[in-house]
Amino acid sequence: MLPRCDTFKEVIFVPRLVAYNESFIPGGKNPKVPPFAAVWHEAIAGRSKKEIISAFYQYFLHIRDVKHIILWVDNCSAQNKNWCIYSFFLYLVNCDEVALNDLELKYFETGHTFIAADSFHHAVENSLKRKGKVYDFNDYLDAVSDSYKGVNVVQMNENSFYVWEDHTSQYKLNKITPRPYLNSI
Repeated sequence: MLPRCDTFKEVIFVPRLVAYNESFIPGGKNPKVPPFAAVWHEAIAGRSKKEIISAFYQYFLHIRDVKHIILWVDNCSAQNKNWCIYSFFLYLVNCDEVALNDLELKYFETGHTFIAADSFHHAVENSLKRKGKVYDFNDYLDAVSDSYKGVNVVQMNENSFYVWEDHTSQYKLNKITPRPYLNSI
């Protein structure tokens, strides 16, 4: 939440702005792609599945020449396990905008598991503390940019978000016996 200024009492009584940061951090010692952060705030968009998918889309456009990607994602069903994001992944593998041929999704076990994004978010928090006073969204962008070596920070604007369709048929799903659930696929 912005602003972050603990020394000024007046800031406590000011409406605050929620900032969002969807991060894509490569694992391993010698990653082939740099870290990527799609950043926006609540005055531009929220944090529903369509906004998260739009952040994924920005990331895939950024690494458009990569043909095989393995994504390790957490088990957040609202963001990473829903029919809308799976429809998006089908679109992505079949579109001409990126060179992607294979997209492999791997999920961590349920519960807290350490992932590379955790260290990135910790670095962002440390950068915010070093900065001291973060008055506005531009200060927040600077803190994210300064937090991690080689990070690409993309500021999402109103035109960065798309209405991604959920291409499932509830009628067909209800008629299938036994009904397929995402947790069993």
